[in-house]
Amino acid sequence: MSYTYDVKLEILNNDMITDIEKTAEISAVLLSKNAFCQDKVELRLENISLAKRVYKFLKETTFLKTEVKYSVSKRLGEHNVYIIAIPRQKGYKAFIEQMNSFDINSIFKDEKILKGFIKGVFLSCGYIKDPKKEYALDFFMDNDETADILYRILLKKGKKVFKTLKRNKPLVYLRNSEDIMDIMVLIGSLQSFFKYEEMTMIKDLKNKTIREMNWEVANETKTLNTGNNQIKMINYIEKIIGLNSLSPVLEEVAYVRLANPESSLQEIANIVGISKSGVRNRFRRIEDIYNNLIKEETEEEK
Repeated sequence: MSYTYDVKLEILNNDMITDIEKTAEISAVLLSKNAFCQDKVELRLENISLAKRVYKFLKETTFLKTEVKYSVSKRLGEHNVYIIAIPRQKGYKAFIEQMNSFDINSIFKDEKILKGFIKGVFLSCGYIKDPKKEYALDFFMDNDETADILYRILLKKGKKVFKTLKRNKPLVYLRNSEDIMDIMVLIGSLQSFFKYEEMTMIKDLKNKTIREMNWEVANETKTLNTGNNQIKMINYIEKIIGLNSLSPVLEEVAYVRLANPESSLQEIANIVGISKSGVRNRFRRIEDIYNNLIKEETEEEK
């Protein structure tokens, strides 16, 4: 089963919520799936658990006659599609008005409405990736107006949320792990939240360790390259004019480097008994001598 399935299953197993939260959840599901037709409501779902939940909540919060049936779809592989239909009847108009009454202002007035609405959107069209792979929470929606409401809700709550079109459908998405975990808490997926949080901590620690290891390797490589380059210059000077032609302080640091090819500048400084900057300056002077010798040799060849 997918990671999304596990998160949704935890939510679907908890139906002990208030009627207003149930109503907001139903509204979000119907709006997200574009279930409002001209003279009826027709909700098509592939998740039987969600279909049962919506049907149950409709029975608990309304007196409308509700029909349930299923068909077999062969699109992208054979699977069942569960259809919940509410035909036009007494009380139908009031129900439609109630379902469409949850705008951004009314949603923010009541935390239970906010929780139910976002939960409904997630259950109907939300996809959350395994944090081992990527931090991602996507809402592929069938209704652009509802996508815009969700986007503005999350934006108002201070989330780093984005909205775009993908495969000709509005997509609202988050890529920040903290924002994703906040949504998981809000919609009541607490067990999944704790597992998600644990995984992000392990992943972040692993990434930090890898960065530190890469930094150490890079430093070691830089130290070796620096040492090898300095030894090359020292050997050339020895070959052309001899190290004894250098000043005593430069000759000293040259011999120390030859005896310690893998040591850092700080380690050389500790051996010589001066500062790191002092060692660096001495090697710069050795480099100047080396460059001058190379220049003289080049001019003689001309």
